[in-house]
Amino acid sequence: MRRFANPIRLAPVLVIFLLLAACGSSGGNTGSGGSTPTPKPAIKVALVTDIGGLNDNGFNHLAYTGYTKAQKQYGFKTAIIQTTSQNDYVKNLTTAAEEVGSGGLVVAVGFLMQTPLDQVAKQFTSTNFAIVDGCAVPNATTGACETLPNVSPLFFKEQEAGCLVGAIAGQMEVDGKSKVPNLLGANTIGAVGGQAIPPVTRYIAGYKYCAQKVDPTITVLVNYSNDFANTALCKSVAQSQISQHHADIIFQVAGGCGIGALDAAYQNHVYGIGVDANQGYIHPDVITSALKRVDVAVYDIASLAEQGKYTNNLPRFDLAHNGVGYAPVNSEVPQDAVAKAQAFKQEILAGTLVPPENIP
Repeated sequence: MRRFANPIRLAPVLVIFLLLAACGSSGGNTGSGGSTPTPKPAIKVALVTDIGGLNDNGFNHLAYTGYTKAQKQYGFKTAIIQTTSQNDYVKNLTTAAEEVGSGGLVVAVGFLMQTPLDQVAKQFTSTNFAIVDGCAVPNATTGACETLPNVSPLFFKEQEAGCLVGAIAGQMEVDGKSKVPNLLGANTIGAVGGQAIPPVTRYIAGYKYCAQKVDPTITVLVNYSNDFANTALCKSVAQSQISQHHADIIFQVAGGCGIGALDAAYQNHVYGIGVDANQGYIHPDVITSALKRVDVAVYDIASLAEQGKYTNNLPRFDLAHNGVGYAPVNSEVPQDAVAKAQAFKQEILAGTLVPPENIP
């Protein structure tokens, strides 16, 4: 006959078991008998800069700012590759894709990486990509975008930001030397672009269109350095606009190269307008800057990827969604010029003013 253990001795064990069971079923139960799931580890995110590098005081630096904000929030490991030559685009994007692996995100900073990105994204189909100022382009000759499920274009309405600083420049020319003493008197302003690529031309299109909307008689000079890094080239272009054509205000749209254009404006005692980030700290004559919130775009796509909500179909970052704007003006700018920019801003938001994407 089987003998049973003394029930009195089993009681303490039973009590402990019941207590453990009660603890396991409290608070963290997800229903249907489950327990609190372990948080998913952060996906890896890599940032590949363009040749301007992180210290360009422009869109590469802004991309880094958005990247680090997302990194602090989600805790992914730093993976940043700084490009020093356009010949390295494919190599750097490939390295980044290998680093983040399947399900990770690679953010390419710059229009010039469109075709290399198309090539790499097709090779790493389980990796997600995003590109600032561009899309996947299989044929660089045509420049036509290709929709890939793992490439998210991060586009901006730069023409809206260009319009606002153009309105300021136009109104300063209307005001004349009585309000703006350093004007040279030729009713001329300039823009120095890096290359005639869409993000640059959109900035300049808005700048010229809205400056001439304020003052139809104004001359707007547009020249290119064909470079985004060599400050001496942009300085030379701006110097020519100032010395030969008496341009009063120089809008730089050339990344790190454009710092040279601002240097030329400062050394000739005229006015400069920065680009992408607030560049007022560079010289006291930088009256404002056209802003492109690359930091917002990079943070947004990284955040979506970390939440499992990556998409290849984000809307353009515009004035209505804090994607573009203009920096606070300095003391050289008359209040009526600020008022003009604000009036144009309200018209853009209302849809009654639509700055063009192409230079008029």
